[in-house]
Amino acid sequence: MPGRTTNNLEAESSRKRPRIVVDDDEDIVEVREARSGLRADTRKRVRVSGTESVKDARRSIRESTPEDSPIGDANGADDGRANPNSDSPPKTQYEVMRDGNFDHLRHEAFDDQRATQRLRFRPNLLGDNAIADNGIIESITCVNFMCHQRLHCELGPLLNFIVGENGSGKSAILTAITLCLGGKASSTNRGGSLKSFVKEGCERAVLSVKIKNQGQDAYKHDIYGDSIVVERHFSKTGSSGFKVKTEMGQTHSTKKQEVEEIVEYYALQVDNPLNVLSQDNARQFLNASTKSQKYKFFIEGVQLQQLDNDYRLISESLEQMKAKIPEQESRVKRAKEALDKAKQRKEAAEGQRQIRLKYKILRSQLVWARVADEEADLAKRREKLAGANAALATAEQLVVEKTHSLQVADEKVARAEEAIFKAKGEVDGVQRRAEDASEVFKGLRNELQRVHVDEREAHQQLKNAIDDSKDLKQKIADEEHRLKEAGGELHSLKRQESKDAKKKVVEIGKDIDLNKKREPEFTKRQEEVNVGLGKTDDEIQQKRKEIVSVQTAIKELEEKSGNPFDGYEAGMSNLVRAIENESRFDNKPIGPLGAHIQLLKPEWGSILEQTFGANLNGFIVTSKRDQKLLFELIDRFKLRQCPVLLGNGHRLDLRGKEPDESFDTILRTLKVDNLLVRDQLVLHHMIEQIILIPDRVKAQEVMFDGAVPRNVKACLAIQDGGRGQGLRLMDNNGSISTTPIGRGQVNGRPRMKTDSGFQLAFHKESMRKLEAEYRAIEGERRRLVQESQRCKDEVKRLKKDRASLENQQRVAQLAADKIDDELDKFEGNDSRLQGLQEQLAELATQEKHHGMQYGLLAGKRGDKNKEVEEAQKKLKEAKSQFREVETQVDKAEDKRKRLSESRRIILTELNEAIANVELCKDEKKAFEGKAGKQADYLAGCIEQSLPVSGGQRVEVPEGETSQSLEKKYQALEQRLKEGEAKLGQDKDIYEQVTQATQDFEKVVNDLKSIQQVNQGLHNTLKLRLEKWRKFQRYISSQSRANFIYLLSERGFRGKLLLDHERKALDLQVEPDQTERRAGGRNTKTLSGGEKSFSSICLLLAIWEAMGSPLRCLDEFDVFMDNVNRAISTNMLITAARRSVNRQYIFITPNAIEGRNTLDKDVKIIRFVFLSPVVVALD
Repeated sequence: MPGRTTNNLEAESSRKRPRIVVDDDEDIVEVREARSGLRADTRKRVRVSGTESVKDARRSIRESTPEDSPIGDANGADDGRANPNSDSPPKTQYEVMRDGNFDHLRHEAFDDQRATQRLRFRPNLLGDNAIADNGIIESITCVNFMCHQRLHCELGPLLNFIVGENGSGKSAILTAITLCLGGKASSTNRGGSLKSFVKEGCERAVLSVKIKNQGQDAYKHDIYGDSIVVERHFSKTGSSGFKVKTEMGQTHSTKKQEVEEIVEYYALQVDNPLNVLSQDNARQFLNASTKSQKYKFFIEGVQLQQLDNDYRLISESLEQMKAKIPEQESRVKRAKEALDKAKQRKEAAEGQRQIRLKYKILRSQLVWARVADEEADLAKRREKLAGANAALATAEQLVVEKTHSLQVADEKVARAEEAIFKAKGEVDGVQRRAEDASEVFKGLRNELQRVHVDEREAHQQLKNAIDDSKDLKQKIADEEHRLKEAGGELHSLKRQESKDAKKKVVEIGKDIDLNKKREPEFTKRQEEVNVGLGKTDDEIQQKRKEIVSVQTAIKELEEKSGNPFDGYEAGMSNLVRAIENESRFDNKPIGPLGAHIQLLKPEWGSILEQTFGANLNGFIVTSKRDQKLLFELIDRFKLRQCPVLLGNGHRLDLRGKEPDESFDTILRTLKVDNLLVRDQLVLHHMIEQIILIPDRVKAQEVMFDGAVPRNVKACLAIQDGGRGQGLRLMDNNGSISTTPIGRGQVNGRPRMKTDSGFQLAFHKESMRKLEAEYRAIEGERRRLVQESQRCKDEVKRLKKDRASLENQQRVAQLAADKIDDELDKFEGNDSRLQGLQEQLAELATQEKHHGMQYGLLAGKRGDKNKEVEEAQKKLKEAKSQFREVETQVDKAEDKRKRLSESRRIILTELNEAIANVELCKDEKKAFEGKAGKQADYLAGCIEQSLPVSGGQRVEVPEGETSQSLEKKYQALEQRLKEGEAKLGQDKDIYEQVTQATQDFEKVVNDLKSIQQVNQGLHNTLKLRLEKWRKFQRYISSQSRANFIYLLSERGFRGKLLLDHERKALDLQVEPDQTERRAGGRNTKTLSGGEKSFSSICLLLAIWEAMGSPLRCLDEFDVFMDNVNRAISTNMLITAARRSVNRQYIFITPNAIEGRNTLDKDVKIIRFVFLSPVVVALD
């Protein structure tokens, strides 16, 4: 019964299964069943357990499920986690196309919500299930099978419970169903081959399965009737055969293909490990399977794996058919060549009669064409002679003109030399005047300096005399006062003066200590500034290197110099030449990759160079043979960083996988001239999904504030203040990372191409920024130098102030000592007053003298200032005149130099013109001789040509030459000879043309057919993979929702963790209703009953997604207690009743009487021993 799907994976048959109708605008389609009928034979599948699992897995030619450790491993060594970034091989082109980056599984919460709504509103069919018209098993009969001589079981159409003791044959029923309907012996976990199932002591065994075949969509009802009986016979010798019988017992077919078509039509899926869950598989599935093994059960159970294998086969078939296109094109080319040859032969036969006539005409035309050639040659020689005469006249005229130009140049040079002599004569007089003015200025300036010195000395002396007079007057007043009082009060004053003097000494000492404490602060600051200067000097050096590098790049761009392979390893250019010269390649390698990439935005050059790394040095080949040959060449030239990438000619489809147009991506910033190069960069660096944002802050806002934009994997930004340095920003499922990208070598040449104009503008802008940065650093350095000098000056000032304070301290100490002496010798003396008065009179005389002297010197200084200013003005005028005269001399010398150079050029041209005159004379003589000889030869040619053409001149057709006519003449002559030797009967020639035409049309039609089939196959694969993803999405959400719902039947909480990307399936269950944790417990922590109940829920959730009409489960309650067994049994019955047209077979060694869910739709079959047969009792 093909096509039991609702997602158009195959054509639907007339038999319909109930499904939920989804609105057209929804993206989710409910799928009850998915199968494929691409192959006539049933694909072999890997067994879930048993000793033969590894061998079967190796025989499975395209199994894509992850490798698991043995399922029965009690230690749980395999935790089911599969890391997509592990050492597993990279995805194939088909897997990339199939998975679609798993974008269809990114809306898990929404899908689960929709699945929950479908569960909530599904119809409740409990107790009112419908019996299927066909596709269910009515009875099973086993003869000499396993340990049973005869075993017969009549099954009910809906729910069947088979109960019996161990060894009574319960599990043999499922084994018989699997083997009789074409299943492998190894898939039953009961034996490795059919002969192991023959009863001991017997030679042959027979299995018989009766299938109901009624209703409007019955299978070949006109042949088989209401029932189909499938028998399988096998023996100890290994022979095996099938018989397909009608309702009346007549054998209709003995081919296995007929059995497979029946099984495929009714979608019985006996090889599906979850459709017929054997005793061993049930035990392992319910208790011992890992995450990866559960996932494997899941994808095989819901037929995702079989569909994947079928689509993979389509992809491989498509590749094989595409590979046939070049061969077919070659056939078309050969057929076309054969057709062309046949047509040419036909045309040759038809034109043979005309060839001789053309031959004669061509001969006449040829001889007169040769005459015309000679006439044209004579005309050219005469034309050259006329040209030689004209050239001679022109050369002689040029000699006259150059002679006159030389005379004019001589006159100009003479006038220039005269002007130089005159200017140099003026220089000497002006120079002498300037020297005299300078001497006068220097003398007056020295006199002024001496007057300044005398003035300062006179002023100082006057000041000293005034100060001394004041001191003496004060001393006289003090002495008079002392003599007047001469009592104890003066003595007290002296004591107070002594205290004040000592106090001053102490205060000055404190100032000295404070001065000493401040000095280390400035010393430390100076050391810090010196360290900063060192760093600044390093930055300046680095900036200079960068400036030199950019200047070099600008110079090379302006001169367009440099090797395009300078940015690569030494030897790359030799490798490229060797590849071009190597003829053993099937297809020439493409590379290096950087040579095929043009960077449209040079500011990203350094960052992208670091991002692509060594891949820019690499090459792309399309076959293993080319890869091996290229590695040999790479080893020969000793290249260490030159990867070889293996690609194919299939272009990647990037539609719908790129970010919004508002973002710049690496791909949009590059111009790649080869699709293979682009596709390799997409596969290795995701250039279509890495965006470029120059501003770091904006990049962080885009990547880290809110959701990451659609189809964005990472973002590159330019680092603040770092030319050529960048940052890589990523948000991997909430894990934020920022990785720096270095700029590499400063002088490294770029490997990617850029537009020279854009690159030159970019380098100039970089130079402007670098110069601005350099000036800023220089300014900072000057500031630091000034700061250092300020610290030095401050330390110097502190030392100077300390020396001054120390001197003041000594003076204050002397004053204090003096006051103490005066206290000791306090007594009156009149003679002292008289001496002081005499000194005052003497100082008054000196003060008057110094005042008069200072006044005279001040007046003299003013006069000298005026004289110096006048002399300085004259000196400036003299120097200005001297510079003007020197400028005139320089200009005159430059003019003479230019005129002399012009004269030299004219003289050279004159000599060349004279030599050219002699050359023209020689050429004229030679052309005259050649023209005479050619005229004589032409007369002889005409005389010889007249007899050939019948005495008349024949006109040569327009556009023809003697060479073309010669080739045609020779070709006609050769054709005449070959035609006479090769051409046979005209009848044979026409038959060959007809056959070649038919052959050509046939191969052309075959090529078109292959291309159309390829395109249709490609579109079909694309459509099927799209629906496969929808099917995978629906099955996943439906299973998760069903699992949660089934857990709730007993009050459990939990969830189904289904990770298609890592190929893992796990359960989290929380039996305790009082526990409020967000996540459930791992199944390893559950009790045996809880674990079995959870696994039953998982199995039912998966069964809900399966489309086969048959469900078989063996020993499902072997590990359960009575409570869990009762609940699980009721759940199985309830789930079965919700299904429509499904038949269930449950096997258990335990009694199920007293269950409140039993009803008329449940049939209980008990197996009892009645030697030598087993009887099934209802």
